[in-house]
Amino acid sequence: MKKLALLLVISGLFAAPPKGTVATVATDNYVVTTDIQTRIDALPAQYVQYYASPDGKKQLLDQIIEEKLLAVEAGARGYATNNEVLRTLDSIKEEVMVRQYVKDEVGKLTISDSEISAYYNANLEKFMQPEAVRASHILVDAEEAAKEILAQLNNGGDFAALAKEKSTDTGSAVNGGDLDFFTRGQMVKPFEDAAFGLKKNETGKTPVKTQFGWHIIRVTDKRAAKQQALAEVKQAIRGELLLEKQRAKVTSLISAAKTKYPVETHAENLKW
Repeated sequence: MKKLALLLVISGLFAAPPKGTVATVATDNYVVTTDIQTRIDALPAQYVQYYASPDGKKQLLDQIIEEKLLAVEAGARGYATNNEVLRTLDSIKEEVMVRQYVKDEVGKLTISDSEISAYYNANLEKFMQPEAVRASHILVDAEEAAKEILAQLNNGGDFAALAKEKSTDTGSAVNGGDLDFFTRGQMVKPFEDAAFGLKKNETGKTPVKTQFGWHIIRVTDKRAAKQQALAEVKQAIRGELLLEKQRAKVTSLISAAKTKYPVETHAENLKW
């Protein structure tokens, strides 16, 4: 019987580590694969790719091991009952409780299709896609240079080729001067007026002066204003309405708590 008890004690000391264990610290502190994944999931998006790689995971594992080593030593020195540590833990506990409580409450909220339709019909102007044009331009510093390029275009010159060769707007020049679609209010006024005044596949007859220089403008496409269909904006509306409901829910939770529990402030102790 004594031998059996001894064997049980020994087997407890050498119990198998949890599934997915990648490191053991001080015999009974384990690092598992989910510990590393949790760290990766909490990272900003730009760091995820590196830390999801073998080298990145090894770096995170080393960091977790170092933290556990220090935690073991801190525990050995009595910090588990340190007053400052306990106060901090209480503070963190409150934050975590509040976060989970709010998450659970707002997680119950839903948005119905009828709510989405009602919002859409009451805000049709919000979902009106404005008139837009797609234009290309060649930008130069002097009016005379602009007139020379315009003459070349009138004699059969290729707009995209001339934009790549001569435009000082290097960002659009590599694309043959293409500026993609834009709506009113996105370009400086003289440029906008000229572009919206041209027909599709028409090049302006005279250069246009702005604070950036002289522009030769060619409109390559036009898009009339149109009402966006409900199907196009349904998910965006759902997200907007859900966010509104979530904010309102948090406000109501706070109001209910204020009604239920007394709050007393001690102005004499406030020192700003």
